[in-house]
Amino acid sequence: MDQGEEFRRSSAAMGAARAYEHVRKELLVEFGADFFRSYIDSLRLVAELDGVLLFRAGSQVAQERLRQQVQHRLEARLRIYLPGLGPIQILLEHEIPEDVRALADARIERSPAPVAGPGDGFGFDSFCVDASNQRAFAVAQMIAASDGRNFPIWLVHSPPGCGKTHLLNAIAREAVALERKVLILSGQEFLESFQSALHKKRDASAFKDMVRAPNLLMLDDFHRICGKRATQEEAFDTFHEVTRRGGQVVIAANHGAEGLEGLDDTLRAKLKGAASTEIGEPDEALRRRILEMRVAHHARSASGFAVAPEALDMIAKRMHVTGRELDGAVCQLLIEWKISGGTLVTLEAAAAALQNKLADAAERRITVGLVQKVVARHYGMTVQQLLERTRRQAIARPRQVAMYLACRMTHASLPDIGQRFGGFDHTTIMYARDRIAEMIARDAALNAEVEAIARAIRREP
Repeated sequence: MDQGEEFRRSSAAMGAARAYEHVRKELLVEFGADFFRSYIDSLRLVAELDGVLLFRAGSQVAQERLRQQVQHRLEARLRIYLPGLGPIQILLEHEIPEDVRALADARIERSPAPVAGPGDGFGFDSFCVDASNQRAFAVAQMIAASDGRNFPIWLVHSPPGCGKTHLLNAIAREAVALERKVLILSGQEFLESFQSALHKKRDASAFKDMVRAPNLLMLDDFHRICGKRATQEEAFDTFHEVTRRGGQVVIAANHGAEGLEGLDDTLRAKLKGAASTEIGEPDEALRRRILEMRVAHHARSASGFAVAPEALDMIAKRMHVTGRELDGAVCQLLIEWKISGGTLVTLEAAAAALQNKLADAAERRITVGLVQKVVARHYGMTVQQLLERTRRQAIARPRQVAMYLACRMTHASLPDIGQRFGGFDHTTIMYARDRIAEMIARDAALNAEVEAIARAIRREP
């Protein structure tokens, strides 16, 4: 008898909980890290009733996806370890019988802890830290260790891809290990679950129970609910209830409270009064460390995968992008490595494989700060003078040109541009953009001047 068969025959002694721990690791490999984190990681084994295993899904969205794509694979894999297993059921919390819930004591994330495995590197140990994110990293560690009670609500914000989701997952892992009751949802999941509860009135109380029961509630991509009035009102009430009971709320968004378009005034005021930390885009040194870590991460599952140091240096220097996009670049290099038969990815090979990404990065490196610097220099003033709140034409017109070019040449949102110009409302940025566009359409000399500034911005090292 081989070891696998012997293990399976002894599985009855191990029990359903231990069998599910093994199957979770197998599902991680089968479905991949992204799908696993989104839907399977929050699935909890609640109880066994007459050979039927009851599981609790983290949200209605997750429940539907699990029933469609995972349930049959979960049953098949569990039967390898539990031959007598009957059908399984994936339920929402309010669908689980009260007596079972009382016995299980598993309302939110308690056990088993999140699985670590191939493709899953979202812990504190794999988060590259420097000056751009050190404060956010420190606060996240305090919250994970239950040492942040002085700030019941924490808003962490940054451009997409700078590590917010990584930090939220790292907090969840540490907090679950300390047996805290944790619920982590994306803004889209919160929105869809709430709207579904509204349409099915009997589910409204179950939704409120789900999102208000944890003592650590985390919402990723919070900006997804902005503009949805009823959902924002529910979020406000949820934050109040969780923090009133001594719990904490962690929110991740693409902008701070001032820059979130469509945010309800009451909720904006609440978030403006909360602790807030911004994560900046990585500089060249941090980009180099991120690349090195991601190569090492992929090498654990693709033995022999290696990239020449000078290739990583080149990418870090030329790709002024976020960590998420750097990971995409490394995935592209992994494809190149496999196609080439497993040989070292050289500088030349990396440049060829990333030709399009490098070209895009050259355009996308332009920031609002760079635009301000070049415009101020062109008009013979300092950036501080350019940002002065004055209507004097000698400053107001260059400032409008800078706003126009920031809209045209960067990927920053209107509220973000307004913030970087000293706190102007996004409507002011829109006015400046449209005003300069109208003027250069009529004035060939001004058009030539603005184009000359744009060329100088692109040439800036």
